[in-house]
Amino acid sequence: MNEHFIGIQISKFRKEAGLTQEELGEAVGVSGQAVSRWECGGAPDVMLLPAIADRLGVTVDALFGRDGGARVPVEDVVGGWLCSFPRKERLDWLCRLVWSSVRHLLEDELGIPDLGYLQTCHPDMGDGRNRLMLSQLRTAGGLMLDVHAEDLSFVTLWPEPEDGYAAWFAPKDEYRRLFGLLSRPGCLELLEHLHCHKRSYFVAQAVAKQLDMPEETVEELLKALEERQILRSVELELESGEARAYELAEPAAFVPLLYIARCFMQAGMNHIRVGNDAAPLLRKGTWKDQYGSRSAVQTGANYIYFGNYDNSGLTEQLPAKGRETRKDKEEDGKQDG
Repeated sequence: MNEHFIGIQISKFRKEAGLTQEELGEAVGVSGQAVSRWECGGAPDVMLLPAIADRLGVTVDALFGRDGGARVPVEDVVGGWLCSFPRKERLDWLCRLVWSSVRHLLEDELGIPDLGYLQTCHPDMGDGRNRLMLSQLRTAGGLMLDVHAEDLSFVTLWPEPEDGYAAWFAPKDEYRRLFGLLSRPGCLELLEHLHCHKRSYFVAQAVAKQLDMPEETVEELLKALEERQILRSVELELESGEARAYELAEPAAFVPLLYIARCFMQAGMNHIRVGNDAAPLLRKGTWKDQYGSRSAVQTGANYIYFGNYDNSGLTEQLPAKGRETRKDKEEDGKQDG
């Protein structure tokens, strides 16, 4: 087999992957001119072959045209690439990977270049307004909303369901109750306080003291948040009597909610905005006034639930007798079951 065959294979797989010579070269640490030389009869250094194969999503055997050189599943390629970074950095690099792929979702004639990451998500536009530099994309397949900058990055992808977006909305009254609750004095401050601590149980008296709020107000907010299933609670027996303790039900949802809300409240600050705004976003008549057999609010319906959720903070707020009584009650419950 001559060296030119390897170049032919590289050219073939590069084009199938939708990469330019410059992009492939950058991925493996050479120039686009070097890739061009390979494809015109040269051959890469043998030490580069694994990196080239990984970026093209094929095996090294495939570069030589050997049997068994089938394409590697893209999930394996991405997984191997992510594992090359420290665990703490992998989510950031996955976010960057999604953003680098955006132009492949657009019409070819648009010719969107590789925009890269911004240095800041809130550049000074001279108007005194603190807004995020958003990227919004609307295609025939769905929506994307993201911020991609060194100081803040997130990406949300929303493929349109077969029944449309609104078919999966909560009923309007559920949103009214939620937003009404969040607008009550002290509610956001309470949620901020709870999210600033490791996941644990809280009693109204302790939270009221820490927030310098009336205990009655805090108790009312905690109960209302439990009704919305933002919190859940257990009944405890303390030295002073029975008390109800609360914990966050789904803490990971709070940050996305506030980020998306902030994006919803601003306009005219887009790094890239592509899509057909003339077409309606929702299908008429699909936003229901009530659920069918589904619950109006939810918690605990997680298919996979991982994370550092330590409930040990309960022991820091309760006296010894309270801790022992709660443990005894749990043991009694197991025996009863």
